[in-house]
Amino acid sequence: MNKGRGPDSEINVTPLIDVVLVLLIIFMVITPRTVQEMAANLPSQTKQQRPKQDKDTDQLVVAAYENGDLALNLKVLEKRELFDQLRKRLRARDKKVVFVDAHPNLEYGAVIDVMDIVRDSGADRVGLARIKDEGPRRAGPAAPAEGAEAPPAEGG
Repeated sequence: MNKGRGPDSEINVTPLIDVVLVLLIIFMVITPRTVQEMAANLPSQTKQQRPKQDKDTDQLVVAAYENGDLALNLKVLEKRELFDQLRKRLRARDKKVVFVDAHPNLEYGAVIDVMDIVRDSGADRVGLARIKDEGPRRAGPAAPAEGAEAPPAEGG
């Protein structure tokens, strides 16, 4: 008899452990079958080819030259023409990103004006590019460097 002691307040966890172990064993046995029988809808293996774009149309680069000329992918344009061309090309794109390459000696305000034209034409993102130290390159053959001999003239 338990004289002077209160009721036994210890929890018997043995039945709980037995139940948890039985459930664990049941789930371990059932899981591999469930995974093997799981259905999945996979896409067909037909390859969709994206339409090929010219290298010139992959990226839009607006060049601002030291003399104030503006060019879109090396094609010199007036401000209004540049705006129209950018708007036309950006409409057909999902990613509307345009890079601005300005000559290092060009005034800050002129670069901001070019960026405003690009932004107003519909570009979501305007990136600044510095491709060369001497400024953006021009279309056409490169002029010979200083001190280099010019190629000989034909027929002479």
